[in-house]
Amino acid sequence: MKKLALITSAFAALAALTAAAAPAAAAARETPAAAADAAHHGRGKARPHFPMEAARFSKRVDERIAKQRAKVEAKMEKRGVPAPRRAEVRKALDDLQGKVRAAVDRAAKDGVITHDEAKQVREITRAARKAIAEQLGLEKKHDKKEKREKGGKKRPARGRIISV
Repeated sequence: MKKLALITSAFAALAALTAAAAPAAAAARETPAAAADAAHHGRGKARPHFPMEAARFSKRVDERIAKQRAKVEAKMEKRGVPAPRRAEVRKALDDLQGKVRAAVDRAAKDGVITHDEAKQVREITRAARKAIAEQLGLEKKHDKKEKREKGGKKRPARGRIISV
């Protein structure tokens, strides 16, 4: 008898859910104008759509620059970087940010930023960041594979029995 009551209650719950889900699904298909105009999200942030107004693109770049500067300052504070080194890093950051802003200004001359122009700005940014990392001695460490090729230890293959 308990099984019959359990099965009927499960069916009743399923029927209630499907009855409630049908109007919700219909409402989800109908997007109001405000929701249709809202930015689409990808990876937690609004993804840019091109062509974009130059002022909006410039604002996005300025926000990213401020965020980058804040992260660098926080890391220097956390690690106790000496004042002369901090000044050197800040100067390098100013140079990088000046190059990026100049690239944005060149791309924004006509008032509209295309996807190709944004890619060019991104490439300039990455190249300048890499140059600054080399200048400050902050290059990435070698890959594990490169270390092994240089004579590091190799892991034994799976299933191989190693005699002692």
